[in-house]
Amino acid sequence: MLVRVPVFILFLLLTMQGCKSGGSSGADLVAPDPVPVQKSGREESQAASLSVAGSDQSKSPIQKVSLNSTETAEPEDTTEPARFTSPSLTVYECISSTLASNPDLVALRDTEQVGVATVGVAETYPFNPFIQAQVTPGQYLPGGGPSGSTYHYVLLMQRIQLAHQQQYREDAAHSALNGVRWNIHQAELQATALTAQLYFTVLYQRGLLEVARASQDNNQRLLKALTKRFEAGDVSGADLATIRIDTRSTSQQLRLAEANYQTALRNLRNQMGLPPHSSEEFAGDLRTMLWLLPNAGDQQPVPPELGLPDIQTPVDDPAWIASWAASRPDVMVAHANVDVACAGLNLATADKVPDITTGPYYQHDASGLNHFGLRAEMSLPFINTGRPLETQRMTELNQKTSVWRQTLVRAELEGQAAFERYHLAYDVLASEKKYGTT
Repeated sequence: MLVRVPVFILFLLLTMQGCKSGGSSGADLVAPDPVPVQKSGREESQAASLSVAGSDQSKSPIQKVSLNSTETAEPEDTTEPARFTSPSLTVYECISSTLASNPDLVALRDTEQVGVATVGVAETYPFNPFIQAQVTPGQYLPGGGPSGSTYHYVLLMQRIQLAHQQQYREDAAHSALNGVRWNIHQAELQATALTAQLYFTVLYQRGLLEVARASQDNNQRLLKALTKRFEAGDVSGADLATIRIDTRSTSQQLRLAEANYQTALRNLRNQMGLPPHSSEEFAGDLRTMLWLLPNAGDQQPVPPELGLPDIQTPVDDPAWIASWAASRPDVMVAHANVDVACAGLNLATADKVPDITTGPYYQHDASGLNHFGLRAEMSLPFINTGRPLETQRMTELNQKTSVWRQTLVRAELEGQAAFERYHLAYDVLASEKKYGTT
């Protein structure tokens, strides 16, 4: 009897272990672990009505929120398998990528080489001498016999400009090259500002998306709680209907916030020259950024090692804004156009002086004498004196000067308006932070 008890216990333990193993195997056969499947673009668009999650949303630090078809359903498990994520880009990295890959900037930078080539053409002096020769071997005396000598002459002549036209052409080419370079600089600054604006728009839309998701989660939890209380008879049906309407409204707001966020992402990627569905992420939070307002006190003096003349530093904000407005790229482009027009006027004035064509001269006449000398030619400006062209260039210079002055005035007004707008926003931000800490 004592021997049978341990045997019976051993048999019972083996039976229980076998049942446990069989149950585990059966569970594995019935409910296998889900395998993540890569959905196509069509399947993702069909599932967008039930799940607010895009390709970029799954890669952002914002938590994914799923909207079920029924408002009272249990929240689904949003745990996703581990995947490789791309490094997040800051605003400076976005600007660097834009300056390096933006198609418009890449195409615009090639125009600088055209300007450099134009300068090379202007700096090349038109030294193209021409030679003229004439030979008359058939010469006969009045009696009908040959003279016995061949008449010929040779001319080697070069056109010489006497009024420094070469210098004015070089000035015009260099001024045009400066205008091209300032245009490129202006495009780079505009691309930098637009990239920063689109980057902050992405962060702003991301914050709105977080608020919409939090509101949707709160309404779903409240709807679930009120549904249970309604079933228990603690709340009325009108209150439950009101919460259900609010939940549907926040669901639509969440979808709209997701669409706006995806649009902001595509605009930023397009500005950076990236594909619309690239895997780059954008780091940052508007609530944690430190915003500074520049003023005249931040103006640094010119370093003496640069060898530039001393410039008086502005002490008040209007003078500081005016100094910065005068150095805006569009103002510098207008000033370069004034220089081009001035060089064109100088060239037109110089062209009023006729060019002279001169060179050595050699001649062998019929009598056998050799002649050496210098020959010169010059046009006489009786009708076309060059005055009409000079008047045209003067009018162009006046027009370019007027454009430069008006561009400077517009830059000062825009700078003053932008400074006041930023100052107002900075004061509002400072007051909000002060109110939040009190």
